[in-house]
Amino acid sequence: MADRILRAWRTGQIELVVSPALLDELTEVLARPKFARATRDGRATDFAAALRAGASIVNDPAGTDAITRDPKDDYLVRLARSSAAALVSGDRDLLEADIEDVDVLTPRAFIDRLDSS
Repeated sequence: MADRILRAWRTGQIELVVSPALLDELTEVLARPKFARATRDGRATDFAAALRAGASIVNDPAGTDAITRDPKDDYLVRLARSSAAALVSGDRDLLEADIEDVDVLTPRAFIDRLDSS
């Protein structure tokens, strides 16, 4: 599914919106041992560089208000709000949050939306 979303981005079908905090988190997560096989040979570095070069980078949104069960996810909601973007995630804390002004979609639901448009 991630490949389909990345293909949609690379072909200009969608715009990816990221922030410095999100890029930092991505770099940290991809460095974890459980991703070592998928990110070997510099793939993690190349992916992060591709995002830095081609995604829309916006400032990290300010705010401290609690939005989800996991405070670490709240900046993602703020980022989506500030960018008028959908939030694509498999994180239950985000998917189950009562967020009326942001579309929070699973990767599958997002792909279904892409395919129907």
